[in-house]
Amino acid sequence: MTGICTELGYTDYSADISVVIENNSEKDLTFISNSIGYSCNSVNGYMIADGYINSSVAAGKKANETLSLSYDMLRLYGIFEIADIEIGFDISDDEYNHIYTGPCQVRTSIADQYDYQRQSYRETVVSDGAAGYFGYTIPYFSDKALYDQGGIKVASSLFMEKNDDGSAVLLEVENNAEQSVRATMADIYLNGLGVYSGTWSSMNINPGKKGILDLDFSTLLADELRDAYGIQSVGTVTLTMEFENQEGEKIGDPATITVENSDVVSEFSQEGEEVYNSDSIRIVMKGVIEEDSEYSGDMYVLLMVENKTSENITITDVYDSLAVNGYMMDSIISPVNIKSGSSAIMKIQLWQSDLEENSIEDISDISQVEIGIQVMQGDHIIEETKLDMSI
Repeated sequence: MTGICTELGYTDYSADISVVIENNSEKDLTFISNSIGYSCNSVNGYMIADGYINSSVAAGKKANETLSLSYDMLRLYGIFEIADIEIGFDISDDEYNHIYTGPCQVRTSIADQYDYQRQSYRETVVSDGAAGYFGYTIPYFSDKALYDQGGIKVASSLFMEKNDDGSAVLLEVENNAEQSVRATMADIYLNGLGVYSGTWSSMNINPGKKGILDLDFSTLLADELRDAYGIQSVGTVTLTMEFENQEGEKIGDPATITVENSDVVSEFSQEGEEVYNSDSIRIVMKGVIEEDSEYSGDMYVLLMVENKTSENITITDVYDSLAVNGYMMDSIISPVNIKSGSSAIMKIQLWQSDLEENSIEDISDISQVEIGIQVMQGDHIIEETKLDMSI
């Protein structure tokens, strides 16, 4: 199998790389670049989300493909001329055997003169020109390293306020190790309130390259949830970052990353109807909301768990224990991790199909919700109880 880059061209919106893929094997093959499962494309030392290719090539045949890089994506990284491009492919056959090429580099005529030490992303993202072009402000930026172990560095952090009322935290991660690493963001807290348990997102970062991880608050927590939990603005973001090598082995210790904008009040509402209080664990109900979607009529019972114990805990539901107005229903509660001394969101999802089956068309039709929960420390169940809530 071979891949040949034949031309770098420019359109009104993108830089396009023409690629010839040649399948010299005896099997039909599929070539995928920059998929969710395998992504190792970069430009000028920065990992990129662009450059998707999905090409099926029969045995002994060739295919012409185009890898497109949007100007907007390049501009945000401060890339206005291309010195080099790295492309990787996941190659598979009909029997689901996979070969991963790793990054293959193509250098342009300016590569020898290009300044790879320049912090082009940092210079650009905080500039007035970029802020005006993309429509955002940067109320907080820091180039103080938040983590530096095993050749991996969380080198800069910032808050971004978008003109369309969205906001985000961006983290710049440098991989100075000798092999690719996967950087993962998990267990996210906004203003001290746990809003997501488990892995949120991850990025592969090639050796010697940088990756920009974007945590968008509007995707993380919908407006109606922010209102219900009293998060009017975000001043503090805390999350766990972990790093793995290509064999899935941990690199260094998990990092607790905190980004704080001291100009914003970091608060959330602890008010609600108390439905459980025992052994320094308290649960309050915040109400019921309908999903804000024209495609779904699901509802959510909103709870908040307060952990005043000296240990981290996890709360899960007891299988087949949900009843609404006395009628059994299916339920989904993703396990909720709550750090010692912290509080976190817990949601009980009520399926539209179950609601319709039991003649519940509106929140006002719900009078009572019961569900069993387990409180765990590690793999040990320390408490099992039933929550009985009047709506």
